[in-house]
Amino acid sequence: MADNWEVQKERSNPFLLRFICKFALSMPRSIARLWLWPISLYFFCFSPAARSASSDYLRRHPNMSSDTGSIYKHIHTFASVILDRVYFITGHFEKFNISYDLDQEALAVLDGKDGAILLGAHIGSFEAMRCLAIKQADFDLKILMYRDHNAMITRILDELNSDIANSVINISDANALLQAQEFVETGGVIGLLGDRGVAGEKVCQSSLLGDKVEIPAGPFSLSLILRVPVVVFFATYAGGNNYHITLKKLCDPIDVPRNRRSEIIRELTSDYIFQIENILRRYPYNWFNFYDYWGAK
Repeated sequence: MADNWEVQKERSNPFLLRFICKFALSMPRSIARLWLWPISLYFFCFSPAARSASSDYLRRHPNMSSDTGSIYKHIHTFASVILDRVYFITGHFEKFNISYDLDQEALAVLDGKDGAILLGAHIGSFEAMRCLAIKQADFDLKILMYRDHNAMITRILDELNSDIANSVINISDANALLQAQEFVETGGVIGLLGDRGVAGEKVCQSSLLGDKVEIPAGPFSLSLILRVPVVVFFATYAGGNNYHITLKKLCDPIDVPRNRRSEIIRELTSDYIFQIENILRRYPYNWFNFYDYWGAK
């Protein structure tokens, strides 16, 4: 599973991406969204891997059909969220109607200034999550991610807001763990997505939508090393200009002997998958792993 997403190539160019960003910011969002129909159709027609991955996911979902219309809607939902990244990154939160389902224990963790891990997945919009930090809670957030993957679009989006660019810790850096530890020790929150691993990374076997998957152990290993709680979040797109942010405390700080770490990580992974399946039942088109996630069966 892991090395499929790593080798996927970006299907655009810097000129087109910059044009789309400038166009989106110079026009009403409703006008900019008109471009999503032909863009989605292009990827539907000329990205067989994305079509196949969408079909595979939709047929596994208990309440969905994997017909042509559903696959196209799935791709269009992804395109909508990508466009909205431009608005979220540039601080145009007023364009959206954002609702919240916030676990009070999770809010207390983030407000406590003792450090935490904010764990999401490739579901919905990470950028929409910043609305929580700005409007509903008060915490410092840094994102742990692979900057080299989709480097072109990452670089262009960074140009829109240098503060956000500076809030990223590149996992590929040799001192990434030290940077994360130092930030958490100041009371900061580390945000990362935990549903994809990379080749050679330690994984935990689990089951998602009825079939086996490999979930990276890294996020939970990090929480055990740093002794901080884990809060799960999803910022899902609900159509139109609507987003819904869900926040749930997954675990308190855990201090366990080394010989029990694998057991605890398996339990936390199972709880994490449970939260993913819950959110996908409510927002099925927000699953954005457009590659062979489950592996050839």
